[in-house]
Amino acid sequence: MPPGAPLARVDRGSADWAYLSAAVNSLVGGNETLSVSVVRDGAKVYGAASGATVDGSDVNTDTPFVLASVSKLVTALSIARLAERGLVDLDGAVPWDKLGLRHHAAWNDVTVRELLAHTSGMPVARKSWLDLPGSCAVPLTAALAEPPAVHRGRWTYSNGNYCALGLLVEYVTGKHLDNAARLLVFDPIGVTGPHLTTTGAKPFDAPYAKGLGRLDRLGGAGTWMASTNDVARMMSAVTIDDMDTLVWPGIMIDQYGWGHTGTVDGAKACTWVLDGGQTVIAAAVSGNVPSSGSELCDVLVPALAVDVGLYAGDPIRSPL
Repeated sequence: MPPGAPLARVDRGSADWAYLSAAVNSLVGGNETLSVSVVRDGAKVYGAASGATVDGSDVNTDTPFVLASVSKLVTALSIARLAERGLVDLDGAVPWDKLGLRHHAAWNDVTVRELLAHTSGMPVARKSWLDLPGSCAVPLTAALAEPPAVHRGRWTYSNGNYCALGLLVEYVTGKHLDNAARLLVFDPIGVTGPHLTTTGAKPFDAPYAKGLGRLDRLGGAGTWMASTNDVARMMSAVTIDDMDTLVWPGIMIDQYGWGHTGTVDGAKACTWVLDGGQTVIAAAVSGNVPSSGSELCDVLVPALAVDVGLYAGDPIRSPL
């Protein structure tokens, strides 16, 4: 880090972990805002932040950021909690008709678990999930008009899968996506800050230069905003039962553990669970340094691993 480079504000009482702090500070100058939180054994042990919120206040680790595809963990956890209550059958067929979605008959035997794992044959059409008006049901209906693609049974990442899962959460609970997730995921751990991009930018949010409206039609695939503190707490509260739902390749894995990344133009996010669930890191930036959420994990996870004595080389992540 060059002399005079900007430094992140470290939360009062946080441990001064040298490698993680250096990695965090390497990202500060290239981004408008940044936040990183680390939780170990259920307690926050490190936090750092930089930049200003929408209303000009200092960003801190309670500031909501665009999560992009880290939102898929919120959706997957909502499905997990419904499955644990016997309200969703992971191996049952997706009830497309009850979701109000016209579809080709070939989708009738696609299961909830296939959506979770990105193995449903959902087509990949990234541009249709950004910048256009309407809910995620609009591009999803277009995708369902044709049979599942030939890649059904193989992992092929598509926002359509988690759009459909978000709609399933709403159907089963009878609640809007944000209220359902609060009931199933956030309220049990006392987290109140997350909100959807569809509610617009709040004064206390981290800025998103591209405008939140372009993210609205991602639905359960990518519309959440949350602080790194709240994401870390969420992941620290994952149970053994939840892990029956949160399995590879729906979640990403490497030699350190598991998690998810998020990438949109102007925002990157990473959350990773290490050390058998004892350690969680959550990070987010408003900006494009590095160029993806995966690369954000590549910068921060090994640095954290050095500081906690778990270093095992550069992450080898699957699926990519």
